[in-house]
Amino acid sequence: MFLAIASTGRTATSYIAEALNMLPGIAALHEGHLGNDAGPDILPMVNLDNFQCFKSAARAAEVVAAKRSAAVLDEARRALGVGLLVDVAYYNSVLLDEMLTQVPDAHAAIIIRDCESFVRSATWFTGTDPMPVGWPDPAKQLDARERFIGMGRLRPHTGPDVDAWPAWGAIERNIWLWRATNSVLCDAWERHPTRVHHIDFWDFTRNPTAVLTSLLATISSPLDEAATGELERALVEARSRQNERLGGYQIGSVDTWTADQQRLFAEAHTEIESRVESLRGRRVG
Repeated sequence: MFLAIASTGRTATSYIAEALNMLPGIAALHEGHLGNDAGPDILPMVNLDNFQCFKSAARAAEVVAAKRSAAVLDEARRALGVGLLVDVAYYNSVLLDEMLTQVPDAHAAIIIRDCESFVRSATWFTGTDPMPVGWPDPAKQLDARERFIGMGRLRPHTGPDVDAWPAWGAIERNIWLWRATNSVLCDAWERHPTRVHHIDFWDFTRNPTAVLTSLLATISSPLDEAATGELERALVEARSRQNERLGGYQIGSVDTWTADQQRLFAEAHTEIESRVESLRGRRVG
């Protein structure tokens, strides 16, 4: 079985991958790598296909057929000797619908964090960002890693946001990124309601063991009592090795944003929260 985990980023996804990878019978990858970004490549690289797949459903279908097909996933799972293969990756957001269409027994988990805390955590104005998930300020000088990650990051390609983009700073761009990414995730949830499983970020932070145990049971990979204890220990160990974002947030709370930034925030928040509540209400299975 294959489980894809997707989010905007800054949702503890690398932490989840590291913890799940410590459990017997499960191999959890982070963006196709086993263990972490320095680990061996288990699945073909798709990071740089991200934006093209966002622009074109046909391109997403091609990438999944070539790099995330049932045959590719089954080969990786058998090579690792596990029953469940997990890939935790930002690029899964734009591939999710197509993966679930082409791989009928696959499941997905989507993690949705609130807009304000995502935007505040998504980038640094100064210094090298150790986890450059969001759009940096346009004036910031980037290092090679930050530039590489930015190559596949989503950005507007049609409509009025294309014209607005050059004048936007990091806050506006990351509000847009949050809205666009979660809209794509909700689209996949709407089309595959029994195989897309929603995780509220704050529920996860309060009780990660319960959330992951419930997720695994839902996809028919339940943990027994001993394995649940192993998961709890794995989460503690993974947390101890996580890189902390030194310096905290470099973006203030929403009440310090400009009127235009607050308007963009309110529109994005209302749209996505409404969709999530609607989809949670119609969820079956």
